[in-house]
Amino acid sequence: MPTPARINLAALGDFPTSNRSAESLSLTAQNTKLEFPLATLALEANASADSSDQVFIGYGERQGDQLDFLLWPRARACELLSGGPYPGALGGEALGYSSSAGLVLLAGSNDGASSAVVGAATFDTRTGEAWIVDPRSALSEPRAFATVSELGAKLLVAGGENPIHDPSHPASVLRGSAEIYDPATRGFEPELVKLVEPTTRHAAATLDSGETVLIGGRIEASAASPLVQLISPATKVSKLLKQLSMARTSATVVHLSDGRLLVAGGENSAASPVAELEWRAADGSAQGAPFSGQVSLPARYQRAFIALEGGAALAVGGCQDRPAAPGEDCSTECERGCPPEPDSATAQRYDAFWISAEGSVSRLDFPISAGHPVLLPGTDGRPWLIANSLAGTSPVKLTERVLYRFDPWQKAFRRVSSNLAQAITAQAPRFVAAGPDAFIWFELNEQIPVTRGVRLGTRSRFSNDVSLVSLRDPEDPQLPAHLAPDHPPGSDVQYDGALGILTFAAVAAGASSTCVWIADARYADFSARIELASSTLPTLRIGPQSISDATSSDADPACVLPAASDNPKPDGTLLLERRGTQLSLSVGTLRSSCQIPTGHLPFGLCQSQLGPTQVTQLSVIRTAH
Repeated sequence: MPTPARINLAALGDFPTSNRSAESLSLTAQNTKLEFPLATLALEANASADSSDQVFIGYGERQGDQLDFLLWPRARACELLSGGPYPGALGGEALGYSSSAGLVLLAGSNDGASSAVVGAATFDTRTGEAWIVDPRSALSEPRAFATVSELGAKLLVAGGENPIHDPSHPASVLRGSAEIYDPATRGFEPELVKLVEPTTRHAAATLDSGETVLIGGRIEASAASPLVQLISPATKVSKLLKQLSMARTSATVVHLSDGRLLVAGGENSAASPVAELEWRAADGSAQGAPFSGQVSLPARYQRAFIALEGGAALAVGGCQDRPAAPGEDCSTECERGCPPEPDSATAQRYDAFWISAEGSVSRLDFPISAGHPVLLPGTDGRPWLIANSLAGTSPVKLTERVLYRFDPWQKAFRRVSSNLAQAITAQAPRFVAAGPDAFIWFELNEQIPVTRGVRLGTRSRFSNDVSLVSLRDPEDPQLPAHLAPDHPPGSDVQYDGALGILTFAAVAAGASSTCVWIADARYADFSARIELASSTLPTLRIGPQSISDATSSDADPACVLPAASDNPKPDGTLLLERRGTQLSLSVGTLRSSCQIPTGHLPFGLCQSQLGPTQVTQLSVIRTAH
C-alpha cells in the first residue's frame, strides 16, 4: 500500500464500544501503545492511502497473547501461492480451514507419480504466511480424497485412498486412519488416529464440542456408505454413531447456525444423485422424522448448500441425471449429468430452495446458470454464490463465472462487481471459506498450482450494533441493516423502509414461527432495548431458548415474557439483561426472569400467537462484568 496512509482499528469482545475500543494511526506507526480493553478478543481494521481509492480491510481473532490480522484489498482477489514442490497436478487434495488457528490446510494429492501424495501446504490468514510442510513432517501415508477439519486447536486429515495405483481402475486401498496437523510445530504428529472403517470421498464437519464427524463416503464393501464416525480430540479415538438413512458418497455436510448438521447431496452406490435431506443433532446423533430422509429436493449432481440464520439453509443449482439430447453438449455447463429440463411454470432450468429449520422447503426465483455452483458464507445472512451468467438461449461455459450475493429479504441473488471472475481461471477450482466474507481457492493454471484469496467484509460474531430496525442497509435503504429472517419473508414478516418498522403478523397455534435474527453476532452478557409500536410483545429467541407469553400454546413455563394480561397496553419498551445464565426482562413495572444456556448465543425476534407485533428499534449492548 502506498504511503502516507492511515489505518483504523476497532477492538471487539464482550464489552461495549467506547473511546478505548477504537484507534486511528499512521500505517507506518511502530511501537505505539494501544489503550484497548484487556478483554479484546478480535480486531477489525480498514486502511487507505491518501493517493488511492482502494480500501484495505482486515480481521483477526486473538490467539493467546497474539492478535494478528492481514490487510486485503477489499473485494479484489490476491495471489497467495504459486508453483513450488506442492501440490501435484492431478487433484485429490484435502482442503480445509481452522478458525481457531486462522489456518488453511491443503494436504495429499492424487498425483501418484510425485511426492505430493504425502505433501501439505498451509496459508495463515492472519499473517499472510504461506508454508510448504517440511517432508520430514509431512503425511505418514500417501492419501488422496481425504478431508480436512478442525480437531480442537489442531487440524485432522481423515481417510482417503492410496493414490499409488493403476489409474485405469479405482483405488483399491482405502485409508483407515487420520493424521493430525499441529500448527505449533508446523507438521503432522507421528501417531495415527485409527478409524472404525476405512473411508474415502466422505464429508467431514466439526461439532460445537470440538469433535469431528465423518459422514458417508466410499468404503471397502460399497461405493456409498451410510456410516457416521465420530472422532474426539481428547481421546483421539473414533466410534460409530447411528447410520444415515441414505447411503451416500461425496455428500455435503453443513454446520447450521443452531448447531445441527444438514447432510445433503452426494451420490448413491449406483452413482445417481441423492435427493433426500437428513439432519443430525448438535452432537452428531440421528434425529427422527421429518429429519431422517423424509424431506427431499430434485436430485442433482453437485448441488451447493450453505447455512442461513436461525438453523435454515440454502440449496442452489446442480445438474440433472439424464442423457444428453441429440446434438447437446452437456459438458459446456455440467461436470456430471446435463442441464436440468426447464421448469414448466418459470422456464428456468436451474433451481434454488430455502430450507427452514423445521424442514419446510420453499422454491426461489433463480434465473442463473449454475451447473457447478459454489456457495460460501457471507455476513448479514447473505451468502456468496459463484456461478455463471444469467441463463439464456446460448450455452455458457464453466469458466465464465460471476459473483452473486443472496438477499434474504428479496429472496433473490444480486450480481456483485468484483475482479473475482477474472481471477478464477481454471474449470474446477477448489474453494474453502476462511470465515464469513473471506475465502481461499486453489486451482491449476496451465498445470501450475496457484492459490488465491479474497476478503469482502469484516463483520463478525463480536460485532457491535446499535439502533437496529431503524438502521437501513446502505446498499438498499428499503431493507434493514444486519437483520435476517429465517423463513422466506412474506405476509408473516415485513419491513417498511420508509418508516423503519419491522412488522410481524400473528402466528397460528402449532404453525412455524418466523424469526428475524441479528445476523452474525453472538452474545455473552448483554442488555437489550426493544421499542414497540404495538401492544403485543414479540416472542424472543436467545439461542435455543424461546421466550413467549405464558398463554401461548408453545410457551416454556420456566421462561416467559412479563405477563401481558396484567398490562394490555405496554409502555412501548421491552428491556432485557443477561448475566451468565440469568435473563431478566421488564415491561414498565412488570418483571420476569429465567435461566438460559451458557455461551455466546444468537438473538432474534419472532412472531407471537397473541397478535401482530411492530418493532421500531432494537438495541443490544454487550456488557462486561
